[in-house]
Amino acid sequence: METVPTVTLPARQLFEITDAAGVRILCTAGCLWLTLDHDPRDVILQPGDSFEGEAPRRALLYAFEPSTFALSASACAGRSSAEGSRSLRSPRVWAVSPG
Repeated sequence: METVPTVTLPARQLFEITDAAGVRILCTAGCLWLTLDHDPRDVILQPGDSFEGEAPRRALLYAFEPSTFALSASACAGRSSAEGSRSLRSPRVWAVSPG
């Protein structure tokens, strides 16, 4: 059985992933705000929500409250995204329009 790295952040703490391509982030406790360089979306992750990075971009995770998340290789390799996300809730995503 492979061990998945788990990160715990106190409230108002930032965590940087320098290249989020192929990285799966699974929120297990708390509430996280995920933002990606050159991506207009804001993603909010709550327990059970996950996000899989597709492009080589820096990701910043901000803990609104004490939060824990697991990092692993993306589960999409070899299966469709619909198959990979069946058992997980989708995160809430907001697109921010300029102006």
